[in-house]
Amino acid sequence: MKNVTAALSASGAYLAGEYDIIVIGTGHAGCEAALASARLGRQTLILGMNLDTVANMPCNPNIGGTAKGQLVREIDALGGEMGRAADRAMIQFRMLNASRGPAVLSPRAQIDRRLYQQIMKETLEKTERLDVRQGEVIELLVDADGHELRIEGVRLRTEAIYRCKSVILATGTFLESRIIIGDCQYSGGPDSQFAAHGLSESLRDLGLLLQRFKTGTPARINRRSVDFTPMEQQDGDPIPFAFSYENEENPPINPDEQIPCYLTWTTPQTRAVIEQNLDRSPLLSGVIEGVGPRYCPSIEDKYVKFPDKERHQIFLEPMGRNTEEMYLQGLSSSMPEDVQLIMVRSLPGLQSARIMRSAYAIEYDCLDPRLLQMSLEVRGITGLFSAGQINGTSGYEEAAGQGLIAGINAVRKLNDEEPVILDRSQAYIGVLIDDLITKGTTEPYRMMTARAEYRLVLRQDNADARLTPIGRSVGLIDQARWDHFQIKQERIQTEIERCRNIRIRPSAESDAVMRSLGTVPLRQPASLADLLKRPEIHYEDLEVLDPDRPSLSRVEQTAVEVSIKYEGYIRLEEERIGQFRKLERKSIPDSIDYRLIKGLRIEAQQKLSRQRPISIGQAKRISGVSPADLAVLLIYLQSLKRDDEEGKRG
Repeated sequence: MKNVTAALSASGAYLAGEYDIIVIGTGHAGCEAALASARLGRQTLILGMNLDTVANMPCNPNIGGTAKGQLVREIDALGGEMGRAADRAMIQFRMLNASRGPAVLSPRAQIDRRLYQQIMKETLEKTERLDVRQGEVIELLVDADGHELRIEGVRLRTEAIYRCKSVILATGTFLESRIIIGDCQYSGGPDSQFAAHGLSESLRDLGLLLQRFKTGTPARINRRSVDFTPMEQQDGDPIPFAFSYENEENPPINPDEQIPCYLTWTTPQTRAVIEQNLDRSPLLSGVIEGVGPRYCPSIEDKYVKFPDKERHQIFLEPMGRNTEEMYLQGLSSSMPEDVQLIMVRSLPGLQSARIMRSAYAIEYDCLDPRLLQMSLEVRGITGLFSAGQINGTSGYEEAAGQGLIAGINAVRKLNDEEPVILDRSQAYIGVLIDDLITKGTTEPYRMMTARAEYRLVLRQDNADARLTPIGRSVGLIDQARWDHFQIKQERIQTEIERCRNIRIRPSAESDAVMRSLGTVPLRQPASLADLLKRPEIHYEDLEVLDPDRPSLSRVEQTAVEVSIKYEGYIRLEEERIGQFRKLERKSIPDSIDYRLIKGLRIEAQQKLSRQRPISIGQAKRISGVSPADLAVLLIYLQSLKRDDEEGKRG
């Protein structure tokens, strides 16, 4: 453990620069963190091991998806960058779960991965107060004066020393990473990059607990070697949506220029080659030590864990407009290369497939996220923040959401302002961070709609209504966008009220419309809102009965319809949120010594002491804390409040 002065005394060391905030890592978390920091007025340096891989997509070439699409919309609503970049690099768009309710609608786009990298790198380079530098950080430098550790700077492998007031760790899957392909194992990062050596040891020296996780990716094949005849073509939506609220009225992708994906299936031959070679699987032989993602297992793991399932879906996804590379979604593997080739060629349409990149597994070090505060600052080390896969998550979107919050809060810490903390009723980002810090994770965490208790309120269409006021108050939403947001919200609310007041009377015309929509005719006058509550009727269906309606954009129409159609359910959800917030408002002083609370079980004492919840609501979500423990804790807090009030009167 060194400070800047000690580090500069080493042979060859030199002071290379001074910044307010340094971001380590140029992946999705690092990009959002650095952009937020610089845009909020702080001199920022972002350091990456290879600047040719800024915002790289080493796994799937898409952004969004179930719950992940909601995260991207929230990032954009707060003033982040991922949504804007994804819109510009989009090559296909689909709204997932379109046949289900609005709570689970999730935007997803195929992305030109090289174009996305180019866009994000250019954005970093052109941002004021942001320097982009290639370099490998091997040590964090801290001031250990007294009992408090405080970030002072970083040391690079070249012995360059950068002084700073805050550091944001966004190292992805690079810490002491190891690539595994069958019996072949070597030190390396994603996409044949170098692993990061040294920083893990520095983190341990600071007393931080690390975990070992594993992820992986499928093989990539040459499109020219594929026979698409036996496959099912998966086209994009005829009317694409945009991720960014800046583009929602005019999505930048031309519907006719979307590139299709394709669906095929594994075969009995696929199963046979996998089962015959299970002894060569590093995942099953114990060679892989890290814990892999539960919801994105390798193909060999699927056959072992689900032996009764006869076949598995495999999607062929384009990697971009100007490449023949295609990604085999669903065929992640760490099998030897010779087995991979037979496995790929066992799929319908891929009998002559040529592999361009082999599938691989990657192991890496990451933090136990229970070490963090809700602001994403590391407990006990002032000025050290952490975001992305180093916190135990998987996925570009989860990383970007954390990076944005870490960047915002690093700046607010330096400004002596309260951190931005989103709760579970405000955002999927809030669910993500609360899950990580309150519960921890023993495997790469993936966001899903089922993790959000209030998902009918946390929809992808209303992320701006929920979060843009927060982005504005922070300083990431400019005046033009704020004006547009306010006008949009006013138009929506005005139309909701109009629909409640306009009444449609029974008539031959209304009878014909109702029958054409498959619903019963009117027997008495009904408001437009009453009609919209019928499941068969949508906002645009009523235009013939409502000729004086205002001209609304399709996103405004959707907002009006959802608000009216699900009004009762939303009201119930808001009542539940009110109860939730009562518990969240019952704050717990950080100075409490849980060992002194009589009646609190030993397990609860240990869990509460380690995780230091900030509220009764958060304490309730900690595994091992029972309702009886909460009752004891509430009584104790009431006694503290009573003693404090008596002390003030005395």
